[in-house]
Amino acid sequence: MRIGEIKNIVGAVLAENNTLEVRHESIYGGQAYQINNFAELIEALGILSEQSWNDVDYTQVREIRARHEPTRNPTILTNEEFNQLNSYVNNINSKVPLYYSILESLTEDQDEKTINIRLPEKMTSLSDLNRTNDRLHDTLKYFNVDGQFEFKGFDRGTEWYVLIAVGVLSHRFFITCLKIAQEYFKTRTEYFKSEEAKRAYEASLRDKEQSSEKDFDKYKEKWLSLFIREEVGKAIEQIGTAGQTKPELHIKLVKATEKLVAELGEGTEFHLSLNPPTYAKEVGGELRIDYKKLRELKPKEETKQLEDGEKKSSKK
Repeated sequence: MRIGEIKNIVGAVLAENNTLEVRHESIYGGQAYQINNFAELIEALGILSEQSWNDVDYTQVREIRARHEPTRNPTILTNEEFNQLNSYVNNINSKVPLYYSILESLTEDQDEKTINIRLPEKMTSLSDLNRTNDRLHDTLKYFNVDGQFEFKGFDRGTEWYVLIAVGVLSHRFFITCLKIAQEYFKTRTEYFKSEEAKRAYEASLRDKEQSSEKDFDKYKEKWLSLFIREEVGKAIEQIGTAGQTKPELHIKLVKATEKLVAELGEGTEFHLSLNPPTYAKEVGGELRIDYKKLRELKPKEETKQLEDGEKKSSKK
């Protein structure tokens, strides 16, 4: 995780004196506590527990996290759980202000239209790097709706590129298409492994047709391709066309999304600015891609259909 991300996560649960704050209310006549910033606090404590300066036993907080949904606000804890959580926070709070001041000194504010790109881990040669750069260049050019993406250098560590979108609409479409690509993978890896998906496929067959794994794969690819086209169409209706015709922009952004899907399958990560604009959530929704899960997929299997389709198109 980048230093800037850690700074933002920890900073979200700090009081004015830069110490951790458990925002709580006593409920049920003092029998329990409602933690209003539980999700943010648990995320920050997980990061802080891994720091070399932190020698406080994290076991009890880990157990609290396991018993409760770590992304839910507010969360109700028993008196015992609250005391354990509060004790852990108090024990590390003497060191948190210094740690946070170091984070601040190591990070700079990012332009809100920044896109941080983490290069694939599997690269082992300059040839791999050149191929990745060519793919990124090809992918990003399709998002040039009202301004291209400009290279601004490197984030902390050479595995990260920093680019800034010149155009607001280019940035908005990038966020939206990244969200679509995220949903593509989620649908592919979760929905199509469900019984519901198999029933929907079998219901689409004609009476004399028989179900087969090969035909189910074809049905799945057709469904996912249609999903991309429909979601891109919705995005254009919501964001606008920037002076282009709807059919022209639709073709361009479908191709852009397909390339994003393929790039995610290759192991490339796309992260928004550490200081994202207000429309980022309005347009893209809650954009939290589980890149660890994506890295566990077999890229060539997950993106083969899109790659094959692209090769066929280039031969025409």
